[in-house]
Amino acid sequence: MAAPAPAPTSKRPRDERLDLFRGITMLIIFVAHVPANSWNAWIPARFGFSSGAELFVFCSGFASALAFGATFVRRGWWLGTARILQRLWQVYWAHVGLVVALVALATLLDTLVGSAELGRQFAPLMADPERALLGLVTLTWQPDYLDILPMYLVILALIPLAIALRRLHPWLPFLMVALLYALVWTEGLNL
Repeated sequence: MAAPAPAPTSKRPRDERLDLFRGITMLIIFVAHVPANSWNAWIPARFGFSSGAELFVFCSGFASALAFGATFVRRGWWLGTARILQRLWQVYWAHVGLVVALVALATLLDTLVGSAELGRQFAPLMADPERALLGLVTLTWQPDYLDILPMYLVILALIPLAIALRRLHPWLPFLMVALLYALVWTEGLNL
């Protein structure tokens, strides 16, 4: 007797175009953060209102739509939100673990070299560990260059709200984004 044929998988193939733009975005962000380099004059931020961070936000939104959109459509808002919460949990602990690992690595390298250069990156943690650790777990303190994952958490957390608003009226998510954008520029809102 032959084995039953495997059920067809509904998993969508990876969109390599998105990977290309994410790679370009990471390169732009890297170039923007390397001091005193001639390429910095040619990044998109020098020609308009966009930067690598904005491109990252766009790519993250697009990737989130591909990753979670079908769940919201096929399985409903509650299961879609549960999937988002699971991903938030994973990314949150990845961020905390990354910071802890980088502090340990900086401490080790500074000890081996006999320097305190790398540890300066984490000066708030060394100066006031209780406050910095509380800030780390509440995402109110991030070391320099490590704020991209907390920003991604905010983007992910807004997806269920955007989906709910979309069900009320197709233009409401765009209104929400425009309002957030205006609050950032007029009130200094910092998510």
